[in-house]
Amino acid sequence: MESIAILGIGNPYVSDDGVGVYVVRELKEKINDQRVVCTELTVSGLDALEHLTGFDGAIIIDAAKTGIAPVGHLWTISQVQASSLSHSLSLHTLGLQASIRLGSMMGLPLPLDMTIFAVEVSDTETFHEGCTPEVELTIPNLTSIIIRFLKSKLPDLRCSQQTHEEQQVDDSQRPYIA
Repeated sequence: MESIAILGIGNPYVSDDGVGVYVVRELKEKINDQRVVCTELTVSGLDALEHLTGFDGAIIIDAAKTGIAPVGHLWTISQVQASSLSHSLSLHTLGLQASIRLGSMMGLPLPLDMTIFAVEVSDTETFHEGCTPEVELTIPNLTSIIIRFLKSKLPDLRCSQQTHEEQQVDDSQRPYIA
C-alpha cells in the first residue's frame, strides 16, 4: 500500500506565510484515507524530515515570495527538479534540498516521489490570521488540484466530503500552474 505525507509549512499567524497550513487544514476535512497523512508544520528543513520518514511519497505546500510571478501563481516542483537546482530551495530554515540530501546520507527512508506546491505570496510580515485576498482565492483551488494529483497516485482515494473539483468552479479563479 502506497502512503503519502502531506506537509503544509508556514505560520498561520503571519498573513500569506500560512497558506500551506490553510491548504492542509482543508485537505484534512476532505480526505478520509489512512494512506494520506496531513501535517501542519511551522518548521521545515531538518525538523520536517521526521514527518517524511517512512512514506512512499510526499507533497509539500509552502509560500514562495519570488517577485517574478503574480500573487496567487502556483509553482510545482518535483524532487527531480529540486535536486537539479543550482541554489538551495529554502523553506524557512535549512534548505529543503540540503535536508533531503542529509537525511538520505543518514540512511533515513525518505520518499522517492516528492512534489512541492508553492504559492506566490505578497505579505509574509503582517501578524494576523488569514491570507491576503489574492492568496485566499487560491486555497480551495489548490486543495482541488492536490486532490486530483493524489487521485493520480491513489485512484481509490477516499474523500469524506464533496471536493472542490466536484463543485462548480469558476476557471477564471484557478491559479496558473508553472
